[in-house]
Amino acid sequence: MALALALVGCQRPPDGVVELRIEDPVAHWGEGFARLETPVHMPSPSASRDDVEVWIALGTAPVGLQLGDDGVPRLRFGPGTQADRLEYAGEGEARRLVDVRGSRFEADGSCTHHVLRPIEERPDAPLVGMQWPCDVAPAQQAATAAMLERLAGLPPFTRMQEGPRRRALDGFAERNDCDGCHAEARPDATVVDAYGPVFRGTDASGLFAPMSVMRDRQPVEAYGGFDRNLDDPAITASCDGAPAERAEVRHGVMRWRCVDGGVPVASLDWEVLRRTDAARADAICASRRLLVGAMDDAAKTAFAPTLAPCDG
Repeated sequence: MALALALVGCQRPPDGVVELRIEDPVAHWGEGFARLETPVHMPSPSASRDDVEVWIALGTAPVGLQLGDDGVPRLRFGPGTQADRLEYAGEGEARRLVDVRGSRFEADGSCTHHVLRPIEERPDAPLVGMQWPCDVAPAQQAATAAMLERLAGLPPFTRMQEGPRRRALDGFAERNDCDGCHAEARPDATVVDAYGPVFRGTDASGLFAPMSVMRDRQPVEAYGGFDRNLDDPAITASCDGAPAERAEVRHGVMRWRCVDGGVPVASLDWEVLRRTDAARADAICASRRLLVGAMDDAAKTAFAPTLAPCDG
């Protein structure tokens, strides 16, 4: 991968904490990565388009199956797999990356997390960031501290007044607790905030997006700027079989909610999707074929039925 690694600062950081730099982001995710299209839209900072994307590079080992105590079949990814969440801002030629967060699974069975930000506010700006080992609190704290020091000298933080700047940096630090969200084989939340801000469950590797790709029904998230599912004619939401309510959570921003405090569940209607957005239907199918094609026999047996809507 096109990553330059270095030690952080003058003092030796904890083992595994390294600095990252990607000179050409477009080329980086264009080599060996594929975008995952989920049936239910992920939260987006934009009301009009999906400005959060998840890209995955699969390792050489087959994607395996783990059946948990809850009876739910979950995917497990092998060494060399990397999944990245890319967040964008702007439109057209001005569209640019503003945040990257991801995880990589190593040959020794361990994993690492990483976060990157652009050094300038332009589409071709290099990215800088930190990488640290999963499930090692001192490493995560050191990586976050190093990243905060770097961000303080980068836009947009350099343009902010002290109060907003401090709140923005504190928000970054809070969101950098990757292990807190990415617990392995975590079930879906059925009650709001039962496991934190993310309601979808994880796979056996702690990732959200791959299992989301394989599911036509899944919890509706409440975090982020906008829920684009509300305006998608192929998506409906329910609460224990009853339609979910639409509620204005802040001026001009609507969310689905259940009156009993439960988590709304969104469902995709494939017939409507093919009629209203055939390109997105094809993208979902391409993502499912990518994952199923990389699975071992047990995982294929469990997840091959998800290809049925794609074979019609």
